[in-house]
Amino acid sequence: MGVPTFLETGHMTGGFPIKVIHTEEQFNFAAHWHEEVELVVVNGKSARIGVNNHVVDLEHGDVLLIKPGDIHCFLPGTDHLTIILFRLELLTGSFTSEKETHDLGELFNKTTVIPSNPCNEKNLGKYIDALVNEEKDQQAGYRWLMVARLYDLIVHMLRTKAPITEELTSGWPCTPSKKFEFLESVCEYLEEHYAEPIKLDQVAEHIKFSKFHVCKLFKEIKGITLMEYLNHFRIIKSEWALLFREESILDIAIGHGFNNVNSYNRLFKKYNDCTPSEFRKKHRTNITTYEG
Repeated sequence: MGVPTFLETGHMTGGFPIKVIHTEEQFNFAAHWHEEVELVVVNGKSARIGVNNHVVDLEHGDVLLIKPGDIHCFLPGTDHLTIILFRLELLTGSFTSEKETHDLGELFNKTTVIPSNPCNEKNLGKYIDALVNEEKDQQAGYRWLMVARLYDLIVHMLRTKAPITEELTSGWPCTPSKKFEFLESVCEYLEEHYAEPIKLDQVAEHIKFSKFHVCKLFKEIKGITLMEYLNHFRIIKSEWALLFREESILDIAIGHGFNNVNSYNRLFKKYNDCTPSEFRKKHRTNITTYEG
């Protein structure tokens, strides 16, 4: 979206996988993303919501379904909303068939606008209200019923397949070949510039991706964050310097992209179970000559 974004965490109360939020008029919220599906219902006159590189103008009764991972923000001009957040883990498990998983993917793997007329025709509001009312009343067993009402809502959406007038795609590669090209480009850049103070902006600019998609796709493929990969690579390269150069620990740290010796020592110990000084002393005793 061209603005700083943040990963929203810790917002699901007590670990419960459903959360209902009611906003007041003139609701604004900075660009962010999270792992939950977000269902936004416009109760007020209008709403302006930024999603990825789009701005969506909504009217009373419209519903916006935001898929996990999409960057979104609430802009001036946004009136009363009901927001339902929920985790997809609720809907999957060993009992879920391949077709059911595919159907859920079609419903939740894209950010879409459902206008008020189809919502009214399909009686979508009834299912949303039932879930919201359970959260509001909080009678005995209300959390179980919230889960049940969420299932009702999702099954209703799957069966009625309400028409969608606008689909907002995030525009990032998903095919295996594209993922390989992405990973190769990122890793080559990191390994060529590891000794420099690399910023995420530079990596994103190099491969022509948004910062958000660089972070998300790299973590999806490698299982670790981009910075974890970069710092581990820096540690590996610094090990050679510790063994075969006479530079100080500080100089080696700075020369391998670390801002200070403390962060270098901490990360080095994380990966080697010893400090750089201990590593150098231990392993240099077994090295008599170096032919490079």
